[in-house]
Amino acid sequence: MKPRKMSLSDRLDEFLDKNCLAPGDVPTRRDPTRPKMPGINAIKCNDCGQAEYLTRTHCRCGHYLLGQLEDEFLEWVEDLQRAHEEMAKTTEKKLKALRRAALVSMPFVVAPMLHFVLTESTITIYAMISIAIGMMILGVMAVSEAHICRPLRANSTFLETCTWESFLEFRSWPRNEGKNCELR
Repeated sequence: MKPRKMSLSDRLDEFLDKNCLAPGDVPTRRDPTRPKMPGINAIKCNDCGQAEYLTRTHCRCGHYLLGQLEDEFLEWVEDLQRAHEEMAKTTEKKLKALRRAALVSMPFVVAPMLHFVLTESTITIYAMISIAIGMMILGVMAVSEAHICRPLRANSTFLETCTWESFLEFRSWPRNEGKNCELR
């Protein structure tokens, strides 16, 4: 027994195409030489709408895919910069409020020091407790400021080190597929 070279569906598609019974504008089957969409190694051509491999510089229709991918990369970097600027503004507003709250510690620190300098007496236990309370408030504010600034610093570091490879990796994650990675 010889194995069949063509399946029934392939023969049916071929028959329909030969006799002009199949609609001409809609392909009856996906081209097996093209990647499946969405995929980590596929890009959708903006010109013809077909999926093509990322490693190809030109689509089979002649469209320049590498330029399309570079445009997508530049748009991604601009989106990252815009998000970083918004995060910086939000963080600055939070820090401004936090710094105002840190002013609460100034009377606890400054008043005992002024009393010590102006009267030239020894520091009392109340003055030391007051200074300790002021320093604790300032310490809590410093820890809070570091906690608020951590996401901004991480975002800044990523923005400074983002490369073509990080873009391709980000693009390959299923939830982050770009607008030209949608299902057909």
